[in-house]
This record gives sequence, C-alpha cells and structure tokens, in this order.
Amino acid sequence: MKYQLTLHPVAGAWHSERLTLIVRGERIVDVDYRPSVGDGTYARRLVQGGPEGALIAASRVCPYCSVAHTLAFCLAIEQLAGVTPPLRAQAIRVLFAELERAASHINTLAALAMALGLNDAARLSRLETRLRSMLVSLAGNSKTAYIRPGGLANPPADHTLSEITQTVNELLPKMITVAEQSIPRRSLLARTVDIGTLHTTAARQFGLAGPLARASGVETDLRIHAPYAAYHVLTPELVVEEGGDVHARAVVLLLEAIESLRLVSRWLQNLPIGAVYEELALQAGEAIVTVEAPRGPLRYTVCSDGRQLTEVQIGIGPQLDRLLARTLLQQAAIDDALLIAISTDPCTTCWQAATYLIGRS
Repeated sequence: MKYQLTLHPVAGAWHSERLTLIVRGERIVDVDYRPSVGDGTYARRLVQGGPEGALIAASRVCPYCSVAHTLAFCLAIEQLAGVTPPLRAQAIRVLFAELERAASHINTLAALAMALGLNDAARLSRLETRLRSMLVSLAGNSKTAYIRPGGLANPPADHTLSEITQTVNELLPKMITVAEQSIPRRSLLARTVDIGTLHTTAARQFGLAGPLARASGVETDLRIHAPYAAYHVLTPELVVEEGGDVHARAVVLLLEAIESLRLVSRWLQNLPIGAVYEELALQAGEAIVTVEAPRGPLRYTVCSDGRQLTEVQIGIGPQLDRLLARTLLQQAAIDDALLIAISTDPCTTCWQAATYLIGRS
C-alpha cells in the first residue's frame, strides 16, 4: 500500500515536506523523499546591496541559524581584510552562538517530545523561549545585525550581562534536571532505542557532521578541531554517543544544549575587557570560512573586487536528504517515521539557501 505523508512544520526550522512511503503491513518498504533544494537565488541576493546589505541578508537567511550565518559571513570579510576583532568581541560572539545553539537544540527536543506525547514538550518550549529572550536582550536595540565585520555593533550594557548571568545560572540546573529525568526514562527508551539507527560507518559514508554525526559516534566539531572566534580560549566538551538511534540523537542535542550554557557561564565569568570593534576596509580576494552551526558545518565563500562583493557561496553539511531518508526509514515501523525524521534535526531554510553540500559532489 502506498501512503503520502505530509510532514508539516512540527519542528520550527522544518517547513512542510512531502514524504512518500510504501508500506507493507506496518513496515515501510520504500521511501521517496525530495526535499526542497536551493538554487543559489538567496546567495545571489548577498551581492546585490553592497557589504551592509549583504550583512543584513546573511542575518536573515534563517531565523533559527541567524547567528551562525552572520558570524560566518563576518569572519569571511575579516579574513579578506586581514583583521582580527578584539577578544571581547570574539567572546561575546561565542555567547550569541552558544545561546542560539542551545535554543535550536531545545526546539527540536520539544518537537520530538510532542511527537512522543510527553508532557516535557511544554517545559522544553518554555526553556527555548527563555534562551531566545537572552539573545534578544544581548543584542540590545541594534536595528541591523549585531555581529558585524570588525566585531560588534555596540558593547552590551553591564546590567544586561548581569541579567543574562542570572538567567543562565537559573536555567542550567533546570536543564540538567531535564536530562537526569529524561535520558533513563523507561517509556522514552522503549520508543527511541534501536529506532532509526545509523551506524558510525554509514554516517561517515554519508559525509555527515554536526550533532547528527556525533550521535553516531563520529568525533567531529569545528569549535574544537578547527576553532574560530574565541573557541581557542575556552573550548566546549565534545558530546558523542555511539547508539546512532533516535535516543542517541536526542541525548546529544540535550547534552550539547547544557554544554552550550556551561560555556556561556564560563565566558560570563571571564569576559575580557576592552573594545568590541576594529575598523576594516573591504579588500579584493576570496575568503572561505566554516563555522559549527547548530546543525553542523556552515561555510561561506566570499569573493570581492575590493569595492563590492562579487560572489557569495553558502555550503551546509548534509541533512535529511533522499539517500539518508531511505536508509533511516526503510524497514522502520510506520509509527516511528515522524520520530526518526524529527530526530535528524533538518533545517529547510538553510537547505533552500545553500548553494552546495559540504562533503558531497
């Protein structure tokens, strides 16, 4: 029997997608999935409005990965100019990136909890709201991108940093409690262990990276292995699970969200003093920068003639594409299809904005 399953935006970064499943009995025997793939239209917009317009466009690529896109673009411009922002600016950029990472991970976990019918969904949604509120507070009244080439638009107020410190100190124990209560829960284990399993060898063959790969035992994280911004000063702990199933992916997302808040807390206690911006001028050349976005590698290739940008390419790590969907869903129970798909944490917006996949021809 053939079913067409429309997966509505059950997770915030996932738009409606059509997945055709061929089902025999209660098992999926074949899958046809054709996700919306970018054609480079958005990347071309980044060269149409000058450097400032490109910065604004980069910050608006994806509402769930905005900091990652802005940071990658700014690092590329700084690489062209041969400028390194002040350490205080780099540290505050890390605060933004880690708060965004934690919020993104918690958003996906809330969607997964809702699909499982767990009461934790509401609690996780409230946590995400608090995390995103901190991002807004940290940006202050900046009407354009807060992170900009050379550093930051303006320094955060001392009272804002104090409020964020207080909120982080309040949320961190709550998130640890969620982990302690959720990870060993028998009802959760029964619905997620050995479901949608992707072994380490397969993850490497697919060229996966980010949390999806780390949940399959692949030790990869650009913040640690190719540090940028201020990650060379304070480094997060690498979170890796060997299971490769829905449970392992959920555990990685939850523990990484906790580790992100821990890193934010460490930086707030050790924030450097000094300026947050250094002047720079656009230079001719090509720069390639890759950052660890919430879902894995995000690469910006920026070309300039010294007066304006001439080309921008956006690369993302492989996500839930046709091949991966077939691998994970074939022979799975029909009731598990949505859980498996959500646990891979796809971002339709980034997919549609990208001009190519990193690690794929």
